[in-house]
Amino acid sequence: MPFASQHLDKLQTLYRRHADFVLLLILFVTFRVLALVAYRPGGLVLDFSDFYWYRGFAELTHQGYYPYDNLWTTYPPLFPLVMIAIYQISALLPPWEHANLWFTLLLGGFFLLFEIGNFILLYLLALKLYGAKSSEVAIQQAIRPCWIYTALFVPVYTLTGWFESYPLFFFVLSLYLLLENRPYLSAMFTGIGFMIKLIPLLLLPVGVQLVSQVKYRLSLVGGKPTFTKLQPTPPQPETQNTNPEIIVPFDLPRIGLYFAIFLLTVVIIAIPFYLMNPDLLLASQQITGARQPWETVWALIDGNYDYGIIPLDMRDLDWRPGDAPPTRIPWLWVTAAFAGVYAIFYTRRINWSNPRNALAFVGFTLCLFMLWSKGYSPQWLGWPLFFMALLLPNLRGITYATILSLVNIIEANFYFIMFPEDRWLLAATILIRTVLLVVLAVEFLWLIWPQAVTPTVSWVRGWGLATLVALLLIGAIPAAIQLGHSYFDLRLRQSPYQATITRLQSEDVTGALLLNNHSVYDWFYPYLGRGQYDLFMLDDFGIPSNPVEARTQSLLETIASHTDVLWIYDVDPAVTTPAEEVLTAWLGDLPPAHIQDIDGGRLRLFILENQQQNATSP
Repeated sequence: MPFASQHLDKLQTLYRRHADFVLLLILFVTFRVLALVAYRPGGLVLDFSDFYWYRGFAELTHQGYYPYDNLWTTYPPLFPLVMIAIYQISALLPPWEHANLWFTLLLGGFFLLFEIGNFILLYLLALKLYGAKSSEVAIQQAIRPCWIYTALFVPVYTLTGWFESYPLFFFVLSLYLLLENRPYLSAMFTGIGFMIKLIPLLLLPVGVQLVSQVKYRLSLVGGKPTFTKLQPTPPQPETQNTNPEIIVPFDLPRIGLYFAIFLLTVVIIAIPFYLMNPDLLLASQQITGARQPWETVWALIDGNYDYGIIPLDMRDLDWRPGDAPPTRIPWLWVTAAFAGVYAIFYTRRINWSNPRNALAFVGFTLCLFMLWSKGYSPQWLGWPLFFMALLLPNLRGITYATILSLVNIIEANFYFIMFPEDRWLLAATILIRTVLLVVLAVEFLWLIWPQAVTPTVSWVRGWGLATLVALLLIGAIPAAIQLGHSYFDLRLRQSPYQATITRLQSEDVTGALLLNNHSVYDWFYPYLGRGQYDLFMLDDFGIPSNPVEARTQSLLETIASHTDVLWIYDVDPAVTTPAEEVLTAWLGDLPPAHIQDIDGGRLRLFILENQQQNATSP
């Protein structure tokens, strides 16, 4: 009992110290669990997510297809393995009307475990940023990034339809272990993350800096290169140095062990898949190399306004990657330029033992990678958002995150689905995202070198962001008008009643338009009901005090008292309703001035001069 009581006291103390985070964690988990159960990504635009693709891919196992055996895949092996295992578990349950239900809940629940881990790691990293874990002030400061991340829409949205929280966890965990001075354990988790998604590879250069206890400074003194050994690992505080210099980590035993653990982890995971089919081991990299650039400035240069299309049927083992697709982009020079930019900042004097510097440099690296990458998918936004919540928990960071989130949804949910012909919209979203990634990269560098933020720079940064927001708000007005026109044109072309609507739009003789179907009314009114025609609906509901005959007669007399032109569109001429029987009797022997079978229905025109006379005669 004393032992249990002692541990209970420790738990109570721990809870009291981190009570705000515990409460936030409960809400964080509850919100995401309920989102997985009750929410479908895509919203009212379209129910879509990669979960449908994941399930369709896993279903190929019914026919004997397995990734890395006889099936190509765009993912490193640890994700297809999970995908298929969870599908096989979900297949044990009888299907619901929504066939993806059990697969989505199980796979989403699996990803939720890692999303919870990401949230906890965000808190732990924030504590490292703001001081000692026991400090009440540090704890209060660390809560702000957590509630910002909790309130961001994109991470929740991504969890319900994509797998990014899974590799992001190993990326962030590896980074946290580096900051905890556990580089070799970090190397192992980096290897695991690399076998889920290639992005964790970006941590290796930072790991080299943090693992090295021996570094050298190469500087020019009097025009002559001079090497100086620097010790200990934490560099001396920043000093004013007018001589050009670069800092080179050169602790070969520790660096070698760090890379050896990473490579050993990758090899151990890769061996079973290599034994299955050596030709497919590098499948994800080969397919990526064979794809055109997508959703980036590089895609705009190459004239590709589509998403990242996979250039093969995954079952086609006769397909060979071959040469890269034709491109206008000199990738060798582009890669060299980005590598040069990275090297310039990587070799500066940085106090890597300061968590803020290491985290900011990783954020900078992510931004640089996304600017260099030939492709971009909207679900990738969760990666930089994590570091924005952590490192920029202020108005600027929230503004950047809000703009990027809005642009992301416009790109994924509106351009590709609703406005695929408005290429300017994709170009605009790509350019806005690219500009903000450049700005974010600079913001992260300023966290490392705050002395660069002079009063002038601070003024330009503040007013520059305000100007960007103002320009986006002003530009949204003509963009919305243009998209409105595009939407009307697109939906008319897709309407099942396009011919009828177009026919009536071009008609000089206009007046009342009588319909008998709500769906038809919904299609006709936006194009015909704004001043050109007065739309009316027949009603077959009647009660003894107000029968169908009386209601219909009253409606027809009201129409006849206002116009002598009556267009009637019958969506189903083979069926005659009670209200239509009254209409036929009311029209009597009046011949139609025009009759046409169109769009599966019947369009008729009547001139009601005689009906008006009959209505007014005693």
